[in-house]
Amino acid sequence: MSQLKQLASHTAIYGLGHIMSKGFYFIFLVPYLTRRLEDTYSFGVYNELYGYSTLLIVLFSFRMDTALFRFGSKTGSLSKAFSTALLPVVLGGMVMVSLIYSNAGSISTWLAYPDKAFYIKWFALIIGFDVLMLLPYARLRLENKAVLFTAYRLFNIILTIGLVYYFLEIKPVGKHGIIPALEDVEYVFLANLITSTVMLLLMLPILAKAKLSEVDRPMIRQMLAYCAPLVIVGIANSINQFFGVPIQKFFLGGDYADNLSDGGLYAGPQKIAALVSLVTVAFNYAAEPFFFKHAAHSDDRTVYGTIALAFTLFMGAVIVGIMCYLEILKHLTDVTKYAEGFVVVPILLFAYFCLGLYYSISIWYKLSDKTQYGAYISIVGVILTLTLSIILLPQIGFVASAWAALACYMTMVTLAYLLGQRHYPIPYPIGRILLALLLTLAFVIIALQVNAMQVPVMTKLGINTLILGGYLIASYGVNRQFIHREMLG
Repeated sequence: MSQLKQLASHTAIYGLGHIMSKGFYFIFLVPYLTRRLEDTYSFGVYNELYGYSTLLIVLFSFRMDTALFRFGSKTGSLSKAFSTALLPVVLGGMVMVSLIYSNAGSISTWLAYPDKAFYIKWFALIIGFDVLMLLPYARLRLENKAVLFTAYRLFNIILTIGLVYYFLEIKPVGKHGIIPALEDVEYVFLANLITSTVMLLLMLPILAKAKLSEVDRPMIRQMLAYCAPLVIVGIANSINQFFGVPIQKFFLGGDYADNLSDGGLYAGPQKIAALVSLVTVAFNYAAEPFFFKHAAHSDDRTVYGTIALAFTLFMGAVIVGIMCYLEILKHLTDVTKYAEGFVVVPILLFAYFCLGLYYSISIWYKLSDKTQYGAYISIVGVILTLTLSIILLPQIGFVASAWAALACYMTMVTLAYLLGQRHYPIPYPIGRILLALLLTLAFVIIALQVNAMQVPVMTKLGINTLILGGYLIASYGVNRQFIHREMLG
């Protein structure tokens, strides 16, 4: 099996789990919540708090999951690397939960939820449990136990959806129920807390494989030194990718309630654009351990360029497909509530594509142990995101967050390529990648024009189906030799 086919098979397996789990989220939870939650304000609150959570998970996991790939990829070193990586994660998680839990009142007041300290306490526990689960998930990936990995992921989202439906529709409230009456969005938080607790209990057999006697103190220092820049990378990426609503809350120009309503208006259509990130995350799940294992056994770097071009071609088809069938995909949200927000979709599609390409191209600094460059690039990205957001949000509204994301990821992938060619040269087919991107952009513009036509929806879908077919034919024609040699051969 060729290396590209091997990666494709791993991506398909991991993608099945990730896309199915997130697919349940997009097919069931997003449409349900955008309709069931009273207004876009509640959806804004939902997205704000989960934005903070992603940042704290990165901060208190110390990115030890990536360290496990780096230090556990060598033959016979997985058990020791797992035990060593887990110790700081456990200690850091305990400190984080204690600090946040004991200061919940002050934090909730600062976030303008003065009477909702229990939000902070619940999320402290959710974050702590999710941090502890990162290394078991990473170990399953490193051991190529994709089926078990997928089963855990699917059960996680199915249990969450089931609990949300139970609480919001059956609602066991009051003194005859098992929980007190809560606001609708608070039941969602409670469902997540219960799910995280159950998942941690299921992960205990994997966590129990860690042995205190195998903890290697010199390796802890090496891991922390390796991951310190990656923590900065993760924090910056969390701000770039998940902080649209929190930034809007403070800088859109209105009061907090109005800003969060607009933030919810942005977050609904953002979920449609995030369909692209389903593929990029599935790719990253498979690619990261693949890249490390390949580097450990081979000096051939051409495979990285081949993978980047294949990723670009595939993602181009996904982006054009989403735009061609946007009239259908809009119904993943409550169209009547979120209609004004769909302007951000094409912008974010290209932003998330650039992020996926960045995952591929930036692997050089992890392979060469020059992770400080990842921190430098991410700091530039987050400065750009914050600067553009703060300047543009009061002027053009929530769409500024989409433009800031696109500018950020385009800059990051460019910097990653230029710095990589200096420190860890990889022969990327840049001309072919740019040509594929331009072709994608051209067909997206055509699809946008069709979507703006005042004709019946079925007519639009018919025309756009022809456009998608035209794109696939054109993309195949331009890249026929590469597709037959590397993807079909």
